[in-house]
Amino acid sequence: MLGFRPMPHPIVSLLSPQMNRDVETLHAIVAEWILRAQTPEERALLRGFGAELGAVQRRIRCRQEPPTEEEIEIALTCVLALVGRKVAPEKRPS
Repeated sequence: MLGFRPMPHPIVSLLSPQMNRDVETLHAIVAEWILRAQTPEERALLRGFGAELGAVQRRIRCRQEPPTEEEIEIALTCVLALVGRKVAPEKRPS
């Protein structure tokens, strides 16, 4: 039986197959998205996400076997979610 798999964020889908490129190229791609972002929150999210791409690449290079594109997609989705928590922390009840 096939499990449900949610669609990744479009920037994750775009970058997943390109994570072997140099980090400057990845930053340029993210910069284009920042310019097209509709809200300050979205721009902050993308800036934070872009700032973490070098760390993701270093982790990928440390692996003995290269990760699959799906594993990279999962990692990038996690990074995007974690950055999102920093950018727009949930309002917690007092």
